[in-house]
Amino acid sequence: MQLPAEIFKAYDIRGIVDRTLTATIVAAVGRGLGTMALEKQRDAIVIGRDGRLSGPLFASALADGILSTGADVVDIGMVTTPMTYFAAHHLDTQCSAMVTGSHNPPDYNGLKMVIAGSTLSGDDIQELRRRIQSGRLSSGQGRYRTQDVANAYVERIAGDVRLARPMKIAIDCGNGVAGAFAPALFRRMGCEVVELFCDIDGHFPNHHPDPSQPKNLVDLIARLAQGDCEIGLAFDGDGDRLGVV
Repeated sequence: MQLPAEIFKAYDIRGIVDRTLTATIVAAVGRGLGTMALEKQRDAIVIGRDGRLSGPLFASALADGILSTGADVVDIGMVTTPMTYFAAHHLDTQCSAMVTGSHNPPDYNGLKMVIAGSTLSGDDIQELRRRIQSGRLSSGQGRYRTQDVANAYVERIAGDVRLARPMKIAIDCGNGVAGAFAPALFRRMGCEVVELFCDIDGHFPNHHPDPSQPKNLVDLIARLAQGDCEIGLAFDGDGDRLGVV
């Protein structure tokens, strides 16, 4: 199977939905990941997805590809990328694949991958591409199950972190998937939270979910200027990039 070389980046796989990245390609990547996991004596992969519109289709294709190698799938549903990393440790799979377009525009999606405790990057990602194209892939029938890790994730963080005093904070999730978890997490830690754009919407109707760009912090800055919040936190589309005001 020939794959577009440009979607295999230094630290992830990323492409334009239904152009350079299709469900067929994602399923093929799943076959590659399942094979790599089995070769490392790991027999299950955690999968998650962010709030992008193409997420359900791609997550399903990813699961099908992994299962076809004989590796198991533990589907943790719509989550942040850090939650997939947590789940790989918490559930002791040491392998995860997150379907996410990260901070990119709505028509992008991609994959962030961990096999046997190591994040795939550089040569490993290129080797994954070569493996798929040459057909060096395992065959079998894995098992599929779902698992909710949200409570365990929140309790782990809340158990590790203690605030010295109560705080009132503003959180801008840019309609990304962090909106489903960040407000509850910070309230659990003892904060009073003001929410901005915490409803998940893969169209990102209010502003682009990339807090590294100052133009995307305008609403958060305006909210802090009202004077009753002392800090503002802005998350990207999959919750692994943070801007602070």
